Amino acid sequence: MTDGRVIRPTTALILAGGTLPTPALWPALLEGCGAVIAADGGLAHARVLRVTPDLVVGDLDSVEPSLLERYPDVPIERHRADKDQLDLELALEAAWSRGATGVRVAGAVGGRLDQTLAALLIAARAASTGREVVLYGGRYEARSAVTGSSIVRELPGGTTVSLLALQEGCRVSIGGVRYPLHAADLPWGSGLGVSNEAAGGAVRLDVLSGTVALLIEHPEEDPRAAIWGAQSERIGAALAAADPDLAALIEGFVYTDMFSRPGLDLATRELLAVALLTSLGATEELTTHLRGALRTGATERQVREAILHAAVFVGFPRALAAMRVLGQYLDDRPRRS
Repeated sequence: MTDGRVIRPTTALILAGGTLPTPALWPALLEGCGAVIAADGGLAHARVLRVTPDLVVGDLDSVEPSLLERYPDVPIERHRADKDQLDLELALEAAWSRGATGVRVAGAVGGRLDQTLAALLIAARAASTGREVVLYGGRYEARSAVTGSSIVRELPGGTTVSLLALQEGCRVSIGGVRYPLHAADLPWGSGLGVSNEAAGGAVRLDVLSGTVALLIEHPEEDPRAAIWGAQSERIGAALAAADPDLAALIEGFVYTDMFSRPGLDLATRELLAVALLTSLGATEELTTHLRGALRTGATERQVREAILHAAVFVGFPRALAAMRVLGQYLDDRPRRS
């Protein structure tokens, strides 16, 4: 292992195997991270976030060999499958040992319920030792605070904010929300702190006693921004150049109306788009929605499964063409090193 690859950072980024955070949270997730550690299957998120891990940790039971082959120079800290710790715990130990005092975890929330609950408790334990672990997954962000500590977050009005007591004897104050609390008891096993709303601006939580989790459900992102990302200007210009009226119809009906409907999340809609475009043989448009599926939380495996599912109905040639488009897109993306 090269000592210079994992610098002694103040903040480290851990890639866990749960749901990838929505693209709107990526700047907060990535800014200022001095090292990137992939916890087992979280390695798949590296390609979507355009980062190169400094270390891969875990028993590697959730990592396909072909994915490891893409990172031949990244050190691997391999552990037995019958270990007593989660891969997330091992990744945190690696971050602490390299000097990190704070960690952001992508993919810690969502996916398996047991893993999500364990991550919340692991983050709370870290907070009790003065270390900050912020969990991200989908539109959710989770932080923990202990006696004498505070959390301040700038949030748009209407953002859902919840508090959970992680032990008995919790007492809190929270302001900047629709239902403020002042030196109030937050009973363990109670829903008192659930589903509050940010008033718009600074939300401040002060924990007077106990250990408390602050859960934030961020607003849904505009579908065009989530799917197109940095390509928004180019894609919009290309549509307008083809036909302004058609461009207005696509942007208005498809992205404003259809992709914003309740009932299916954005990642599922994008997986459907991938399958349908594969069926149509529309490889030129496929790249946009491959990007969108990966950006909105679908995994590379899920995208491949959508293409394979389409192959059953439309035949292998079009599925092969779609797989080539996916491979080219993944290989062409720049990486942070």
